[in-house]
Amino acid sequence: MTNAAMSSLILIFGLGAVIAFIVVALIQVAREPLLPPVLRVCWVIVLVGFPIMGTLIWFGFGHGINQRILSGT
Repeated sequence: MTNAAMSSLILIFGLGAVIAFIVVALIQVAREPLLPPVLRVCWVIVLVGFPIMGTLIWFGFGHGINQRILSGT
């Protein structure tokens, strides 16, 4: 396999993984039972508007941020 073919293959799998993480984050936001509709819409806007950064924020801090907002602290 040539270097160009290998690079293309790595790029395709990398993009596929990024898209999969974004889709999983969107599904988690949609299925989060305690998330009010306004916060749900905000998270969807963040995930769609800033897909990579939004996904990292959701997986890193999303549930914790949501719990603090809901508890009022």
